[in-house]
Amino acid sequence: MLKQRVVAAEKIATELHEAEDAIDQAIIKLAKLAGTLPVARFETNMSAIVGQDAVAKVTQAVAAAGQVRQMVAEAHQALSETQRQVGLGARMFGAGTEKPKGQSVTNDRNAANEAELQTRAVA
Repeated sequence: MLKQRVVAAEKIATELHEAEDAIDQAIIKLAKLAGTLPVARFETNMSAIVGQDAVAKVTQAVAAAGQVRQMVAEAHQALSETQRQVGLGARMFGAGTEKPKGQSVTNDRNAANEAELQTRAVA
């Protein structure tokens, strides 16, 4: 049963990190577009009114992507709690990047729960 939870957690972590990366890539691409629009206006000597609706929509899209990123980050934190709830404690899954300081999932209680689950799984 522990092995099934680990496999499920690894799949979730992989998909979560892929989603986080895709959101960041979308933000990068939207930000580039948002920067290109006014540059193109300057380079073509157009009035500021030309393309304003497009500029407004793109900047709204950047803001919306930022909100999506925030929600996924919050989901990531919630999944860290879920990881503890299902007895997987301080395991690290996925991207292999360090979490920021102060967001560690390791504590003595989780380590003890994990050791107990591993003992039961072997028995």
